[in-house]
Amino acid sequence: MRNLNVLPALGLLVIAGAVGAAEVGGFGITGNVGLGYQYSNINANDPSKATEYRDLSSGVLGTFDIKGRGTDYYLNAFGENLGRDDQYIDFNGGKYGDFKYRVYNNDLRHNIASGSGALTPYFGVGTVNLTTPINATGIINKSPSTWNAFDAGYKRQDIGAMFEVSAKSPFYLRFDGNQVNRNGVKDLAGAQGSSPGQGFIDLPAPINYRTNNYSLEAGYQAKNGHVALTAMRSQFTNNDQVLNWTNGFFRGTDTTVLAPNNDVSKVALNGNLRQLPANSVLAGRMTYSKTTDNVGMLPNMLAAAVGVTNATNASSAGFAGEIVNKTMSLSLNSQPMRGVDTKVYWNWSRKDNNSTQMTFTPVAGSTLQCGGGPCTTELFNYKKNNLGVDVGYRFNPENRVVAGFDYLDADRERIDFIHNIDRKYSLEWKNSAFDTLDTKAKYQYLTRSSNFVQTGNFDQFQRRFDLQNVNQNLAKLAFDWTPRQHLDYGLEILYKDNDYTGDRQFLQRTKDKREEIYGSIGFGDPKSFRMLMFVDAELIQYESLHRVGAVPASGDPDAAPAGGPPNTSYTWSAKNRDHAYQVGLGADWLPNERWIVKSSAIWSKTNGSADFAAQAGTILQSPGLLGITNFDNSYKTSFNLKGTYKYTKNWDLSAGYAYERYRISDIGTDNYGYIAASTPTTQNSYASGLNAFNNYTMNILYMMVNYKFD
Repeated sequence: MRNLNVLPALGLLVIAGAVGAAEVGGFGITGNVGLGYQYSNINANDPSKATEYRDLSSGVLGTFDIKGRGTDYYLNAFGENLGRDDQYIDFNGGKYGDFKYRVYNNDLRHNIASGSGALTPYFGVGTVNLTTPINATGIINKSPSTWNAFDAGYKRQDIGAMFEVSAKSPFYLRFDGNQVNRNGVKDLAGAQGSSPGQGFIDLPAPINYRTNNYSLEAGYQAKNGHVALTAMRSQFTNNDQVLNWTNGFFRGTDTTVLAPNNDVSKVALNGNLRQLPANSVLAGRMTYSKTTDNVGMLPNMLAAAVGVTNATNASSAGFAGEIVNKTMSLSLNSQPMRGVDTKVYWNWSRKDNNSTQMTFTPVAGSTLQCGGGPCTTELFNYKKNNLGVDVGYRFNPENRVVAGFDYLDADRERIDFIHNIDRKYSLEWKNSAFDTLDTKAKYQYLTRSSNFVQTGNFDQFQRRFDLQNVNQNLAKLAFDWTPRQHLDYGLEILYKDNDYTGDRQFLQRTKDKREEIYGSIGFGDPKSFRMLMFVDAELIQYESLHRVGAVPASGDPDAAPAGGPPNTSYTWSAKNRDHAYQVGLGADWLPNERWIVKSSAIWSKTNGSADFAAQAGTILQSPGLLGITNFDNSYKTSFNLKGTYKYTKNWDLSAGYAYERYRISDIGTDNYGYIAASTPTTQNSYASGLNAFNNYTMNILYMMVNYKFD
């Protein structure tokens, strides 16, 4: 078994705690321990999609769930997927009203691509030096059959502990600490020359990250209030600061900067006051955090000519990063009179980027300049104020109405929107007047008004939709109906419409719409036979306006098409659709007191498309622009069957079968090729095969013996 190095120490801790508790007396242990085996068969060119966040390999299965209870002490121990890449172990316990502790280990494996699908022309994968032979004209090996296979992904291990002591007093002291390690390979994109047009290449970069987190909290807990002060420290280290790789276009060694070491310090004060007039509770929180790092600047970069290195001429040899975040919040929940409840809240946050503002002044002709001049970094800062109030009124025990208003005012340093005000109005009604029917309905209206700063002749006509002016209507409706015993229905409906205000002259998201519906039916006695069926559909559509080619001096996207035939400058529109559907059926059958049979089947489908239309007067208008029909279209079918036989009071045997089939068709990966062009040229792009081979069919058989004790 793998990754069991932490088990002996944790096991000793549990035994010591149990023995110590048993010595006091009145301590009993209950729980179960399971041991089994899993056989897995995955039919795929690359099984990474099937095992992206789960270890499905054939091998031993192990679990335990143990509880200890006494008059003074308690203990909980839980573990699953023992020895596997997704192993989880947790021990916690303590003495009632005196102290408590926790020790845990949480493992995760993120599989992105494996050697059967991930290929690279580079040698040295997993190190900071990626090399590949190039010929005299800078051509990299163009035969993927001779490339090197590698595994893309990483292992993540989180080991932590907590200890809190109160000694039967209202004061307490708590310590938390954990270490997170990530090791593996991830994919980066490297530009071989100047962009656009010179091609890119996937770079398998190493991941060797470690994060140490520590926090100390001191607090006071009483019936009428609580206050706590917390200090936290987080240290991130990366063993690899730069990645060196062969650049075919420039015929030299290029350098990509990787994640730098950084430190985070944070202080938080939070608390609440209860039993105030009008049955009120006042809660508040303040935080202050600072993130810092120090990074040396690259003095030179490949650019312009083959084999030529140009100076970056940085304004400072080193970059000192410092970002300060401050937050404050207050909320007051009250019941001023019978049937009325209120909530008033305020949230404030501010981000200050006090980092070194770097300026790079490369020489003309190096292709490193920005708009023909120096390059200056942008320091992003913002400030937000959020106020809101909710008022609820209960007409009678079965009917309650809640009205709300939320106000957001935000200032930021950005090249386009520097200020916005959001106003959100909501009304919600809950009804339980009928013995068999519960109803909930909610309507929400949002309006956003943003201030736009003109930064260029063309920018004044385009809007990024994250902060565009918008009017939003959102409605939710939910029913839960139980007409008789062992029969229930559920229905949830959501509709959201965004209308991005403005006129035809803006290039922007013009509108989008989201519709969701979920329905379920459950019937049958859980003690004998019960079935559950659900249906879910989510439909999303968004429309946008764009301009391609040369822009007239006015910058107006409504300007007449130019160039051609075919036209080289014109306005075009897009309509994207994303649809998702899911149907599920499950059944539990108890034929007698010793047998339990559980089964489920789920079918899901996603379908995406994009339609395009060219501006009137273009040569493209008549035949039309070619739309996209295979935009992340996928199908997934899964089936699970599990039977459990209770052999005795303490022993039971479980066996099961799982089936899963996944198919996807996407314009970005259909007919995938590792090289974007067939003509040998330094402008070729080289891809590694990540996310290209996602189809799989999986069959799993498993059996487990469980022993229960009390």
